[in-house]
Parts: sequence; C-alpha cells; structure tokens
Amino acid sequence: MSVASIPISKLSSQTFLTMLNVRIMRIMRTILIVCALSLGVPLAAFAQAIQFEYDLRITADPGKRAAYLKQSGEAPSVYDPVLNLIKGSMQVATVVDTVDIKKDRYHISSKGTLGSVLSTVLNNQSLVRDSVGTVTANGLLTNTYQEKRGNTDLLLAKVDAPKNLIQFFKVSSRTPPVATAPYAGQLLDMLTVGYQFMGRPLPTKSLVLPVTDGRMLKRYTLNRGETVDFAIDGQTVKAVRFFKSTSKEDTATFEIWYSEKDRLPLRSIIGLSSQYGATIQVDMKKMPKL
Repeated sequence: MSVASIPISKLSSQTFLTMLNVRIMRIMRTILIVCALSLGVPLAAFAQAIQFEYDLRITADPGKRAAYLKQSGEAPSVYDPVLNLIKGSMQVATVVDTVDIKKDRYHISSKGTLGSVLSTVLNNQSLVRDSVGTVTANGLLTNTYQEKRGNTDLLLAKVDAPKNLIQFFKVSSRTPPVATAPYAGQLLDMLTVGYQFMGRPLPTKSLVLPVTDGRMLKRYTLNRGETVDFAIDGQTVKAVRFFKSTSKEDTATFEIWYSEKDRLPLRSIIGLSSQYGATIQVDMKKMPKL
C-alpha cells in the first residue's frame, strides 16, 4: 500500500507534513513554469540540458562546383571528393545538439558525425560547434562561438562587449585576432539562430540579425513566411517558415522552420553559393520532451 492511499487519520504528523510539502513544491513548480512561459523565459531554464537529434542531407551539383574552380583558379578542397560521391540528395551525417539554458546563461554544443561511407573517405572527421552566452528578455546573446570542421583550423569568434566588437581567431584566442568587426544590437551565431525563440513568441514581421559563423559577421534579414503542416516522428505539427533575404552580393539562401507551439527548429536549409554548388538540409528526427 502506498503512502498516498493511507487515510490521513492514520498518518503520523511527520509523514503528513512531508506529503504536504511535496504537494506544495509541485504546485509551486507548475506556477513557476506557467509564469515563465507568460513572461518569455525559456522553459529549458527549469530543466536539464536537452538533446536534439537531426539528419543532415546534402544535395550536390559537382558540375557547378567544377565550373567555379575552373573560373576562379581555386584548388579543390578536402570536401570535393565527397561532393563527387553524392548523386542527387544524400543523407550524410547525424547532428546532435545539446542545449543547456539556465536563468541567465546558456551553453549549446553540437557535433555532426558522418555516415559510415563518408566517414571512411574523410578519416572520421566531424563538425563540432559550441556557443556560450547570456540569456536576456530579448533572447540568447552570443559571447563566444567556436567551430571546427574536420581537420581544418579551429575558428573562434569572441565578443569584446565594451568596444561593441567581435574578434575572430584561428586555433586559439591567445593569439592575435585575424580580424575584427563592429556590431550593434543582438549578436547571434549559427547555433543560437535555431534556438532563439524557445519560450518567446515568434516574430510577426521581418527582423535583421547580426550572425557569425566563426569566420565573419553577416547581417541576416529573416522574413516570416507561411504556416504549414509539418510531419515529424509520426505526428503532424504546425510550423512557421522564416527565410533570409538574398542580394547580388550575398546569394546564399537560408530557411528555417520553427514549430508554432514550442518554437523549436524543425528544419533548416542552407543553399550555398556557386562557390560550393551544394544545398544542406537539416531535419529534426523526433520531438524532444521539454
């Protein structure tokens, strides 16, 4: 027989007080979560780190890439043999993001692991990204962003807040920065763009965001698109598409679908320029339990 099924009259005073305290704590936790959602505080601030798993697919056009290399005189990269292996669209990697959002700090780490065939070709290389920053009423603000692609140099972007500058390093921040860039407003990176609206309403109109990929700083104009039925993990959820404005100087495309209810990144598509001749699509495999 459980304690909960014992008549109150037969409980000791100590046991009764313990049960009462547990119930009070549960009620208070529920109230805190409801208040957090209404005030725009990320729900993850009340939980442990959450893992999000994605499938990464590449659609390659080796001919477009070859034409670019011929025209530019640029040498092929380590990834060109991979692009030549891809016929049409191919699932090439699994990406796992670990998102840990506290009251005023966040940490997002991400690792992309290649499938067996490409892993052999590229000697078990992986994509590793890491973002650390602060949590504010306006969302996540990047302080440090790191990215390492296979055997290439570690790229590091670090904010110098007093000067409103972002500094870019290779290998280590103990070496002089290779470049700097001024910024204003809310600074994001390629990880925080996806988790920016957890616990906050999605924008109803276009917004301009400074975004870094560890190499440089770009200004993304994200436009709100249509709401669609999105199939995931055997269920259908409402999702809102946002897409980046392009220009003659910046032809790379970027689209992201957020779940309407929890504002989670369900899908992102990066259409790389003719320099790469490829499109990357990342799809969430299953909805996590928040």
